Amino acid sequence: MKKFLLALLCLICGYNSIAQKIKAGVAVFGTSPAGIAAAIQSAHSGVETILIDQGGFDLVNLTPEDKMYKIGIYKQFLQRVDSVQKNSNVKNNESLIPAYAATLFKGWTDTVKNLTVIRKAVVSEIERDGKNWEISFTDRRELKAQAIVDATAGSQIALKAGISLKKSANTRSIYSDKIYRTSVSIPGTRGSHLPVSELFADSVENFILFRDNVSPTLLTGQAAGAAAAYCAFFDVTNEKLDIRKTQAELIAFNSYFIRFDDISISDSIALSIQKIAVTGILKGQLIGTKLLFNPDSTVSSEEIRLPLKEYYTRSQIWFLDNKTDKMTLKDALSLIKFTANRGQELDKEVEKGWNPSLKLKGKFDMNKVLTRKELARLFDLYLKPFDRAIDLKGNLKS
Repeated sequence: MKKFLLALLCLICGYNSIAQKIKAGVAVFGTSPAGIAAAIQSAHSGVETILIDQGGFDLVNLTPEDKMYKIGIYKQFLQRVDSVQKNSNVKNNESLIPAYAATLFKGWTDTVKNLTVIRKAVVSEIERDGKNWEISFTDRRELKAQAIVDATAGSQIALKAGISLKKSANTRSIYSDKIYRTSVSIPGTRGSHLPVSELFADSVENFILFRDNVSPTLLTGQAAGAAAAYCAFFDVTNEKLDIRKTQAELIAFNSYFIRFDDISISDSIALSIQKIAVTGILKGQLIGTKLLFNPDSTVSSEEIRLPLKEYYTRSQIWFLDNKTDKMTLKDALSLIKFTANRGQELDKEVEKGWNPSLKLKGKFDMNKVLTRKELARLFDLYLKPFDRAIDLKGNLKS
């Protein structure tokens, strides 16, 4: 009998030991808005994700920066608020208070596929072990993850891992180099764009944190989740991150990359403007602290000649014989046909789809002078420069 009990005890202990080891693609620490958004996005991107609640999930304080744009995770959250309010007595002015927001987010995270929440876990040790991060908790549980997102206050996990929080201040103008092409989020009130490299820790693989120069909002958290998920899903380090695929994943979940102060997110062509803007073919105009796209302005052939040359060297032959101060629809279609090797059928295709499928207003007229937003739409749909791969510095890959 004693031998039986001893064997049973050993079996139970062995079972408990195995049960304490957890594996995930992405581990997100902290139930701040950024942490919750990172975890939800990572799970949506098809990666097994663990959200570690260190005791703060009873209150979720959404800031004005979180509520600035009704896109991405915040848009999904508002849809859940609306759904709940239809079947309850909750008033609008109560819906976003921290306690109620936490209740809704907890209910949401409990239903997301690929997402598991570990409640009130305290980290005792974290270190890089080969291709993975090894995390030990004070309750003897162990977690192994390919990528980490630290969304805790003061970057507590990064400090425990011995990771420096220092990063040189980003004082460059948006167009002083090409890194703007790698933008993955509108960073609230702290600028017009957020290059993905601003999220990753220096000299450490697959560790994302929010330094003082990055607002830990729902949008930046969503970007962090997408980037971490890419690294885990494709089993690569952040140096091998595919920028365009990460941006495309964020687009699929209604997030944007560059804040233009004269473009509404509800604009029917806003997405095309975002995609063309991060290619640099049509740039914004920085006036003071505002970045303007000037959507209703015209476009000269000279303005787009050099940007297009970088993407399509063949286009330069077209520009030799076509110079204009104001691009017309005829000019644009001629350029697209020449550059993308399209035939005359493109004219009919655009005429047929002008409205509503192309979301272009007015009548189809070959002599129509195009606005910047209309040209952005045509380039996005028929030239597709956004599909060209870039590296972490924004340079085109050959």
